[in-house]
Amino acid sequence: MNNQCVVYVTDVEYSFPTILSALQARKFASPATDVCVLMSEHLDNFEELKALLATSRVDLIDATDALRDSLGRLDSSHFQGRISVSTMAKLVLCEILPTNYTQIIYLDGDTQIVSDLSRLENATVPEGRFFAARDYTAIHDFLDTGKSSYYFNAGVLKFHRNGWIGQEALELFAKNPEACEGKHDQGALNYVCGSSLILVSNRWNFPKQFLHLVNMSSLSIVHYMAHPKPWHGTFFPWTDKESQVYVDLRKAHPIYNALYRGISFDRKMLYKYRSIRARIEHAIEKNGPHPRVQSLLVGGDYAV
Repeated sequence: MNNQCVVYVTDVEYSFPTILSALQARKFASPATDVCVLMSEHLDNFEELKALLATSRVDLIDATDALRDSLGRLDSSHFQGRISVSTMAKLVLCEILPTNYTQIIYLDGDTQIVSDLSRLENATVPEGRFFAARDYTAIHDFLDTGKSSYYFNAGVLKFHRNGWIGQEALELFAKNPEACEGKHDQGALNYVCGSSLILVSNRWNFPKQFLHLVNMSSLSIVHYMAHPKPWHGTFFPWTDKESQVYVDLRKAHPIYNALYRGISFDRKMLYKYRSIRARIEHAIEKNGPHPRVQSLLVGGDYAV
C-alpha cells in the first residue's frame, strides 16, 4: 500500500476548482502517490462523480460524517461568508485518512499544479515536523523591508502523520480563537508550530499576487488565494492560459460543468477594472522578475 498521498478537502462550493487541481496533481505526481479528494458536504451526484474521477485515478471520499465528528464542536459563528469550516479539516486529517499514509501532502483547492511534484514527494518529512512555505504577507514584508519572516501559509503542507500538530492547533482555536488573529487554521498552526516547521521554497506554494514578478517556469504550485479566482476569468497578473484550464474542464463532462459556481456580472466587471488598472501600473513600472521574489524559489531550510 502507498504510504504517501496528495489530499484535498472541499465543500460543494469549492468542489469544481478542487477537482481541477486534483486532476493536475494526478498528472504531475508519481503513480506511487495516491490523490484523494475528501468531501465535507453531501453531494447529490456523489457516486457519479466518484466513478468519473476514478477513471483518472483520483479517489473521491465522502468524509462528511467523519469531519462532522471531528469538527462539530467548533463555534460555527467563526465561519461565515467565504470561510468554510472545511478549512479546519487539514488539522484532523490523521483521524480521517487511512493509517497507511504516513507522508501527507495537503493542498487547498484554489491551487494549480504547473510542473513536476517529484522533489516534494521524494523529500521525506521527519516525525513531528512539517513542510510549509512563506505566506503572502511574509513575502510582501520581505519585498518592502528585506526582513525575513517565518510566518507560513497553510494552503500547501506536507507533514508526517506521527507528531502532526493539527490537534494542538485545533484545541487552541476551540479554546482561544482570538490568538489566531482571524486566520483560523493558519493562525492556529503558526501559533503552535514551534520548532516543528521546516520552511521550504515558495515554488511549492506561490501566491498569485506576485506572478508578474517571477518566471512561471520556476514554479510547481500556484496558489490563487483571495479573490478574484482564475475559474471566474482572466485577471492580472495571470494569463488566459491559467483560466482556460477551467473552461476546458467544464467542457470535459456535464458533471464537472454542473459543479461550477460563477460570480455576478457586477463583481466580474469590478475585477476587470482592477485588473486593467494593475496591468497599466505594472507596464509603467516595467517590472521584470524580481530578485528578492526569485530568491524565495531556490529553497528554504530544507532542500525542496
